[in-house]
Amino acid sequence: MAYCARHPGVETALRCGRCEAAICPARCLVHAPGGIRCPDCARLRRPPMYELGAAHYLRAGAAAALGAAAMGLAAAIALPPRPGGGVLVLALALLGGAGAAALLVRAFDLATNRKRGRPLQLLAAAAFLAAALLRLALGGDPDLFASDAAGIAFAAAGAIVAWSRLA
Repeated sequence: MAYCARHPGVETALRCGRCEAAICPARCLVHAPGGIRCPDCARLRRPPMYELGAAHYLRAGAAAALGAAAMGLAAAIALPPRPGGGVLVLALALLGGAGAAALLVRAFDLATNRKRGRPLQLLAAAAFLAAALLRLALGGDPDLFASDAAGIAFAAAGAIVAWSRLA
């Protein structure tokens, strides 16, 4: 038995697969693709597709703002706000939201060089919320927010599809 290199009071029989240093199982053990490693040898980092810089955030924000304006305008023309709506209107709203999400994610891909992650997911969801609010503002009656089933379906479907594609 040896003592952990980082925690001298912990007795262990485990060793790093690369440097052979003694490691404790509770705090130092890292499961790496090549076997058990100490924290120094593991050097795990996020994949590059999830590392965003300030320029990525700015370009994604611009894409989200332009996308929200385009989606809100197109949705106001294609599906004017009104209470209720039939099954056909809801189906069109769901399909429209999914299609708009595909276009928004493609815009994010072009703006950020195919980056992914939670910040982009939140930006996409905010873009769909902004598009829904713009659609209501252009429709002339912002009081319809809670009763406009097509608008809610459009925004929800778009946000869900964009969220899953940007994960």
